Amino acid sequence: MARELKEDTDHKNLLKRGAVWYIKRMVDGKMLVQSTGETDLGKARLKRDKVLNPYNLLDEKDRVQAVLARVATVDQQLAKIEDEKPATTIAHGWQAYLDQHNRPDTGPETLAVYEGQYEAFSKWFKGAYPKAPELRHVTQEQADRYAGHLLKQVGASTFNRHMNLLALVWKVLGKTARIDANPWKQIGRKRFVAHSRRELTIEELGAVFNTAKGEMRTLLALGTFCGLRLGDAASLEWGSVDMVRGIITFIPRKGAGRENKRVTLPIHRTLYDMLAEIPKGARRGSVLPTMAARYNAFDGALAKDVARVFLSCDIKTGANKLTKTEREALEQSKTEALAEGRELPTIKHTEKRASADVGFHSLRHTFVSLCAAGGVSQSVVQSLVGHGSPAMTQHYTHIGIETAQKAIALIPDVTHTNTPAEHADATDAKLAAVVAQLDGLTDGQLKTAAKKIREIVEKRKSTK
Repeated sequence: MARELKEDTDHKNLLKRGAVWYIKRMVDGKMLVQSTGETDLGKARLKRDKVLNPYNLLDEKDRVQAVLARVATVDQQLAKIEDEKPATTIAHGWQAYLDQHNRPDTGPETLAVYEGQYEAFSKWFKGAYPKAPELRHVTQEQADRYAGHLLKQVGASTFNRHMNLLALVWKVLGKTARIDANPWKQIGRKRFVAHSRRELTIEELGAVFNTAKGEMRTLLALGTFCGLRLGDAASLEWGSVDMVRGIITFIPRKGAGRENKRVTLPIHRTLYDMLAEIPKGARRGSVLPTMAARYNAFDGALAKDVARVFLSCDIKTGANKLTKTEREALEQSKTEALAEGRELPTIKHTEKRASADVGFHSLRHTFVSLCAAGGVSQSVVQSLVGHGSPAMTQHYTHIGIETAQKAIALIPDVTHTNTPAEHADATDAKLAAVVAQLDGLTDGQLKTAAKKIREIVEKRKSTK
């Protein structure tokens, strides 16, 4: 068996001349010999190690630096390979956002709005930059250019929402899409004045309900007598309608992904009559199937349908919209101009999309106003409309169904009112609601009500 050879570390770099040990080493290709002055091997080894250690460390340093340089080169090569891999493109950005577990828990209705905002950017970018690069390649200059384009199309509030959504998408996809910088955070948001839609007058409501037909009429009634938002009214299911108990109970689409707060509303007698006209055999699925399909295909289309009803009743919906009377006057002016050889009249529009003065949401404001006119307390109204604001929620009073039914009963039937004389003001509306309630009382209840009325009258006389 061959003997294993071991390095002679005792005598390495040592040379003995006579009784004295010497250190030998190579420096710049030359052999140098240095005396240790020691005759003892152990002491000579200690001096050898002391002399040679700095040189050994320098050699080790050179080796380490060479390794580090190699590692750095490998890292650069790996980074280059990683960078050349395809990342999330703008065209697939929205689906990539939906697939992320760390995105906010957004309700379906709001998510649909977000998708529309993202797709608007994607469509514009594809037209401006046909190669459609990846999300990480969108430069600050390109983001600024889109912001400038958007400002010419929408108001400040909508502009801010678009920018916030794009900034959110870039933030959520930062790691998976290998995005280094978020260009949308650098774009300043615009100041704006909140523009709230006004409620409709009693006369306007009468004109609208006299004009609307079929599902559209019922849709408007859900807004007027329940204060529902457009999405909730259009998507209402028969499973949420209890015709026996006379209530509608549902979870509003706004905030559905977070709060899941169920709202219960009594069915106003006028709305009940409209729903009762639908045959029992057809009371399954959507209450308004045509409206639901229209809204789900594109919610803006249904909102425009509602706006057309208002315009046909000479209710101005926005600065750039012509009512029926205004359109007829314009056509008459054009006809006269053609006959007289004059220049045709034109309508000057605002540069940006003007905010709507009246829309379906106006009916929600109308519902609140009608409740107030009927003497319903603010806390009860807040519970009925189910505001989503945390500031409002903390003031909620959880009311019973009986209280809610009494509140809804105070709302007058405005579907047939079309002259100012019928309801000159809110006081007349309140009186009509009270009289309507008296019609359903028993003889005994009427006597009690009459006694109470006399007491109120006498009390007022005594205070004058």
